[in-house]
Amino acid sequence: MKHLWKVSAIALAATLAACGGETSANGGAATGSVEADTSRNWVEVVTKTEEGGFQMGNPDAPIKIVEFASMTCGHCATFAEESFDPLVENYISQGLVSFEVRNFVRDPLDLSAALLSRCRGAEPFFPLNERLFANQETMFETIQGADQAQLQALATPEALQSGRTFVGFAEAAGLIDLVGSLGVSDQQARQCLADTAAIQELEEMRNRALNQHNITGTPSFLINGELASGVSSWAQLDARLQEMVQ
Repeated sequence: MKHLWKVSAIALAATLAACGGETSANGGAATGSVEADTSRNWVEVVTKTEEGGFQMGNPDAPIKIVEFASMTCGHCATFAEESFDPLVENYISQGLVSFEVRNFVRDPLDLSAALLSRCRGAEPFFPLNERLFANQETMFETIQGADQAQLQALATPEALQSGRTFVGFAEAAGLIDLVGSLGVSDQQARQCLADTAAIQELEEMRNRALNQHNITGTPSFLINGELASGVSSWAQLDARLQEMVQ
């Protein structure tokens, strides 16, 4: 864990803008004619996948989308804002698409927010994820106004070993109070932020994204298992989906 989180508070500011990027594969080949399946409310079907992500929708949907997302990526926040309602209404609710989010963590603040979004498991994940992304600008402003020396101390190996790092970053960014208004108690939030197994799971998810899928920027997408080239926004993903369902 320590090799990934040697990120100082000063370096954190640089990582906040380091998202986005072009993908290099041709994911999302046309599937031919696909039929809607409204036999149940697929929006309520949310599960944790074997890869550690959270998936909404028909598990047998003909189109399976995976987003690799970072909670400190501005492009990811924009995608979340623009995509959620039309993706749910036009594709997931129709049984055409399953949508999975896998965290691609890049810095201590990112990991702190990811831990909180995942804190209560599958069912509350998407509302928490959406709200945390909507709060991203406020999160940045809050942590930039925090004591920078204290943040530096939280990034030390000693702080990581003691479990103080991610609790400290979440406190400094105002995230514990935020998720408290969404049903995550103060005690539960602090337990999740110090959960070493959950932290390790997020690091392993990142490593798989790097090693198995060659993810170099966020947001990046798999469509039916293939990395989608030229897709980094909702408009681009929507256009690809429209081609596939025709």
